[in-house]
Amino acid sequence: MDPNCYIVIYRTILFYLVLLLVFKMMGKREIGQLTLLDLVVSVLMAEIAAMAIDTLSRPVHEVLIAIGLLGALQFSSAFLTMRFKKIREVVDGKPSIFIYKGIVNVDEMRRQRYTFDDLMLQLRANNISSIYEVEYAILESNGQLSSFKKGDCTYCPLPIITSGGLEKCNLKLINKSEEWVAKQLESQGISGVQAVYYAAYDGKSLKCITRKSLEEDEKKANFC
Repeated sequence: MDPNCYIVIYRTILFYLVLLLVFKMMGKREIGQLTLLDLVVSVLMAEIAAMAIDTLSRPVHEVLIAIGLLGALQFSSAFLTMRFKKIREVVDGKPSIFIYKGIVNVDEMRRQRYTFDDLMLQLRANNISSIYEVEYAILESNGQLSSFKKGDCTYCPLPIITSGGLEKCNLKLINKSEEWVAKQLESQGISGVQAVYYAAYDGKSLKCITRKSLEEDEKKANFC
């Protein structure tokens, strides 16, 4: 057997194990749930590994450095997006409302370069035969379309507060003001928006999950 074949086998096994380890550390996500940054890093890593297997003259340590650097960049960006809401919105994007209370938002569809054919394709995939059945349709940041039939959801399914930040666009959709939010939080004994991890409108009031309540629930649940 050609000695180069042994090198190819060695490199294939090595980079398979390296990529498996790196992707494992990147977290558990399905392909459809990958963010744009995750997808770019994954494709680049796979391409670098493929070139290293095909080009035997390239030193292995250089390829490992490149893969390690991409992994470090991905971990750093993941930490920053978890830590800072503004960075998360820039990197991952925000959900786009295509249908709100049965009304199609054509301008938003154009901004996202989404056609009616694309919309109907996604609705049919969700077992919805007609656009007139839809109360809300939201293009998520990962590219998937979430749809809610009329009668199934009577209020805006988007959050009002996430990670201590107020979603002003979503607040505007439910015709409420920041003063209303402040009164809702005060009535529940919550010091301010920064203390809230997640809050949603149920059609009557604001339902909140605070950082303190999360910590208490975690202690009660005794997670491993």
